[in-house]
Amino acid sequence: MTQSIPFTLLLGLLTLGPPPWVISARAADNMTRVPAGEFLMGTPTGSDGLPDEQPQRRITLAPFWIDQYEVTNDAYARFVHATGHRAPANANPASTLWESNLPIAGIGNHPVVNISWEDAVAYCAWAGKRLPREAEWEKAARGTDGRLYPWGNDWDLTKANSASYWAGRTIDFSSGADWETFWINGEGARIAKEKGLKGEILTMPVGSFPDSVSPYGLHDMAGNAAEWVQDWYNPNYYAEAPLTDPHGPSRGAIKGMRGGSWLKPVISLRVSDRDWGLMDSRPSGTGVRCAKDAL
Repeated sequence: MTQSIPFTLLLGLLTLGPPPWVISARAADNMTRVPAGEFLMGTPTGSDGLPDEQPQRRITLAPFWIDQYEVTNDAYARFVHATGHRAPANANPASTLWESNLPIAGIGNHPVVNISWEDAVAYCAWAGKRLPREAEWEKAARGTDGRLYPWGNDWDLTKANSASYWAGRTIDFSSGADWETFWINGEGARIAKEKGLKGEILTMPVGSFPDSVSPYGLHDMAGNAAEWVQDWYNPNYYAEAPLTDPHGPSRGAIKGMRGGSWLKPVISLRVSDRDWGLMDSRPSGTGVRCAKDAL
């Protein structure tokens, strides 16, 4: 576990305005412009962070736009009906949240899940956007000060849709067996059966945790649905990436995901945590948020 570091945000006088890393703009379609500049990417060597997050370095990015919210089922349904693209589907048909090419009733404002990297790319292209690069995603989630969570440095299980939120206590798994014990046979399985969509999926409407927005005002950058990013996943990339506008490895076998989901323990809710998946897989907890270049 990463040790929590106290964090206090000091408010200045209104005449002074917000600190530089808060300054952003809203696009008409609920996108936020993240300004150009440096940010702290990764986790310091020797810390409690995972090896693929190290070292921590100052990375400079050009400005970009990124969705304020995760793509919802309603938004994805418009894409499916406009293009004929396949609907989301769970590996277990009984847990698929879409029927007859439409999301089931009541989940229109939940994040779409059960989509592949290829599906996410197609959606963003249809919307006139692209997937965020991994470095862009991390800056948008944490701002410039190297914080551990979108809201600061202190873990708070009430601020993200995660395994801890549903259990009402901090949950961490030391192994895959621990995950299975919780979600397949134990407390998590009981919670999902009682409260989950179709007895399994525990997504919540996007923006359900307004007190946990990132420094740029983005919602659900920790938990709810994990999100595909553009980059190939390479566990050593943080040590090798260029210091200016890294676009990810030139080749690979698996694609990156960020942000964790309702299925994840506290360590996976940190903004530096990295995950991955096959580009044609459709994981239960993975959706998408789009980005685009700033003009």
